[in-house]
Amino acid sequence: SPLSLRSNPEEGKLVFCDGSVWHRLQCLRGFGEWLNGIVEFSANLQRMDLDIATFSCISALALITERHGLKEQGRVEELQSTIVKCLKNTLSYVDDGGPCRANHVSELLETLPELRRLCTRGLQRIFYLKLEDLVPPPAAIDQLFLDTLPF
Repeated sequence: SPLSLRSNPEEGKLVFCDGSVWHRLQCLRGFGEWLNGIVEFSANLQRMDLDIATFSCISALALITERHGLKEQGRVEELQSTIVKCLKNTLSYVDDGGPCRANHVSELLETLPELRRLCTRGLQRIFYLKLEDLVPPPAAIDQLFLDTLPF
């Protein structure tokens, strides 16, 4: 996620999409235990030292996921396959033109399940905040709850 790429886990700073920089302690009340997972994921992602093209491919794969109730699952799978091909193509050469590590693609793809777990934990946290009436969720998140609730 962009938050993971922009943030500095060693300094305990999180940089949000609007450019605001918050210290980890400032985020703790709203994020709760979810914050630890975000910071750990951020540190792991930064250790990979991704270029923007590789990061863009991983971000696209994170967004293009299988969802319950899709009418055209095959199209999602086609799109995922195309993005993985782009990722492999992007990683086929490093800046100096030499071949990239062969296991880099699988290493990157292994980040996706963790990112999805973080997203689920985030939705749980937002749902908790909504239930406790502590923070009103944005309309898009509210709609996401309505679309994904099993009842």
